[in-house]
Amino acid sequence: MKTFYILFILFSLSLLLSSCSTLLVEEPANNPEAIFDNLWTTFDEEYAVFAERNVNWDDQYEIYRPQVDALTTDDELFDILSEMLTPLDDGHITLTAPGKQIFFGNKIRREKIDDALFDIDVVKTYLEPGFEEGDDNSDEAPYIYGKLKDQDVAYIYFRYVGDNFFVLNDFLEKYNDVNGYIIDLRHNDGGDFTYCYSEIGRLVDEERYVFRSKTKNGPGENDYTEWHRWSVFPDGAFVNKPIAVLADRYTISAGERAVMAFDVLPNVTIMGDTTNGAHSTLVGRELANGWFYSLVTQKVEVADGESYEGIGLAPDVVVKNTLAEVTAGVDKVLESAVEVVK
Repeated sequence: MKTFYILFILFSLSLLLSSCSTLLVEEPANNPEAIFDNLWTTFDEEYAVFAERNVNWDDQYEIYRPQVDALTTDDELFDILSEMLTPLDDGHITLTAPGKQIFFGNKIRREKIDDALFDIDVVKTYLEPGFEEGDDNSDEAPYIYGKLKDQDVAYIYFRYVGDNFFVLNDFLEKYNDVNGYIIDLRHNDGGDFTYCYSEIGRLVDEERYVFRSKTKNGPGENDYTEWHRWSVFPDGAFVNKPIAVLADRYTISAGERAVMAFDVLPNVTIMGDTTNGAHSTLVGRELANGWFYSLVTQKVEVADGESYEGIGLAPDVVVKNTLAEVTAGVDKVLESAVEVVK
């Protein structure tokens, strides 16, 4: 499983802001019962998508609160909190404690289901020599782009959504004479979707509405900001060629909001598998014992008026690799995309 380092940056920032805001209020007690109550109450007041994920949070309290008392050990408390969060099946929920394996709220990520069906090293074998590969001092490149061997098609991969999207214009300029493009967002870890929205202007012919969002702003069930609309806008010389955007169950968060943006463009075909279904904004919180967790404070509805939180965005064309194919160096999803855009 890839490291959520972009999500961690956002998580850390929200922790800093929340720490500043709690300087004026009494700190929660550092004992098992108070810690449980603090986490449950924070979710009760701030988590935005209980309905979308079909979870009655009061029921979770009735089940798990009696399991915690003053003698509950750290190991037991971590397991109880993890079990309470599990039914949400939310890719934006994590629980972190020193010396323990991080708990991922989403079953797909927690159990690494189909994680091995995408391999960027296999993708590289399809590219002509001399392809571009970014470097952000991490183990994996933030972007990779080049021309596919024996094809009049150019390919670009984004590992997350951030300043790596600045390279999109260079990519379009370098390969302005190809027949079509493949934009790979498989296993995209998320980040800041606004980089995508600002940088895809050359692929947009007119203002196109993508989604709207509203954020929790109080402890009540209906305490939200007004809806805010997000659109993409044309910017620069318009590029009007067939585009295939690839996604999978590990395309999450800002990666999903990028899929939303590409999906409103008429010359784009979304291919691969359904996205993770965790695309609302997350925040980070710290418990009194130093443990960290994250949760979602926002509702999102895409251009068709529906919420796909907990469901994911389905592709136009469903195609999945098999482990045997990837092991043999074959990326059937990529090959299928070539047939769509060449």
